[in-house]
Amino acid sequence: MAENNLEGAVHDLVDELLPDNLDWEGLVRSYPLTSVTVAAVGGFLLARSHGLAILGALSSFASSEVARNVGDLLGQDIE
Repeated sequence: MAENNLEGAVHDLVDELLPDNLDWEGLVRSYPLTSVTVAAVGGFLLARSHGLAILGALSSFASSEVARNVGDLLGQDIE
């Protein structure tokens, strides 16, 4: 379930950042190696400049998801 939420969030973010008339999914299908290379270089540059902030946000997200899943298993809310 969390994977679908994450996939939807990534799709929404990419759609928000790119122009409306750009078919980025078609570009990825047409040029997969170039797309992966551009994503890797972009991720590397982003991590170099904002790595600690991204790591903090990801660890916060992961801990809240773990707490939510444990709460679902136990049948109660965990804050």
